[in-house]
Amino acid sequence: MKTCHKTNKVTVWMKDDGNLGVKIVSDCPHVRDYAAKLTEITMDDVVSFAGSKVVDPEIRATLSVPCLTPIAVFEAAWLELGMLSKNLVNGVGENSVTFHPDMDLDEI
Repeated sequence: MKTCHKTNKVTVWMKDDGNLGVKIVSDCPHVRDYAAKLTEITMDDVVSFAGSKVVDPEIRATLSVPCLTPIAVFEAAWLELGMLSKNLVNGVGENSVTFHPDMDLDEI
């Protein structure tokens, strides 16, 4: 995230039991705390935002509200499950949030 100057790497893989393993490497102590609590998710955690461990208030308690790490977990899981096209991801390269604080909505 460029607004906090921290770097996160999220890896999600399918486990033999049908659940998904989650590994998050970060130079942010808050994200490392989140990562320690979120090492495995289920299909339900990936397909439904409501009730998902990925955004559970107890698990993500140390993260700031605008932290993009939980969204990165969803994206990585969708990619692993084939719910997001690898060709699309390879073509896009990255997702980003762009701020335009001095522009009116009509200008964007």
